[in-house]
Amino acid sequence: MPDWARRPDPAVPKRRPRRRPRRPGVSRGARREVGLDTAAVWTDGGQDPMSTFMLRFVCTANLCRSPLAERIAVLRTPATAAARRWLVVTSAGTHARDGMGMHPPAARRLTSMGADPAGFSSRRLTAAMVAEDDLVLTADLTQRDAVIALCPAASRRTFVIGEFARLLQHTEVPRGRAGAADGPAEAARNVVARAARYRGRVPWREPALDEIADPDSEAAVSFCAEQVDRAVTQIVVALSGVTPKLVPLSTRATDPRS
Repeated sequence: MPDWARRPDPAVPKRRPRRRPRRPGVSRGARREVGLDTAAVWTDGGQDPMSTFMLRFVCTANLCRSPLAERIAVLRTPATAAARRWLVVTSAGTHARDGMGMHPPAARRLTSMGADPAGFSSRRLTAAMVAEDDLVLTADLTQRDAVIALCPAASRRTFVIGEFARLLQHTEVPRGRAGAADGPAEAARNVVARAARYRGRVPWREPALDEIADPDSEAAVSFCAEQVDRAVTQIVVALSGVTPKLVPLSTRATDPRS
């Protein structure tokens, strides 16, 4: 074929490929990030990506606090939600190095609680991750600011872990119950939206009291795990549509570092 026949005719307008509209849920890239394939994410009778809820925990190095929260959330997820696999839990770090193992004291504490620390690998947080998440929960305020700096559009679905657990105790924030036409993931997104709406209406509390400090000893790791367990249990139970027994976050054991 001569060269002139291969060249496009400038008089003929180019056809632009049609782009499919972006659907909420877990993208292929996000599934690769969390180590999940399509079958592992939704297996409830042909469940599609729109009915998946992405929950991400964030700390600094993704070695202790956020891995604790991730694996405790999996442990405490009610059986009904775990069976349907609509809730996908993962974690990342604002300054993490990819591929690092969990902090050994944190792994030992998870094992003693009945959670599974196996197979964990650290990940550095990216804007693409945050864009796919339905809820991002950070260990402290610095990380919350870093998440919002990466993805400003995520400001209304990014909270400190303790802050979100405290908001769930507000009587106007509904539990994640699905209506006749809504799936559990959509109901959980409704809980997040209501929590964001009431964030400025609940009684003021010193923001630092919602933070979970980075542990620096074996005893501090145990205390950190207790804080995480108390808050994360409230969160995953509420997102799953079960009315939890509300326990004030202030009734905690004494911090061994104080």
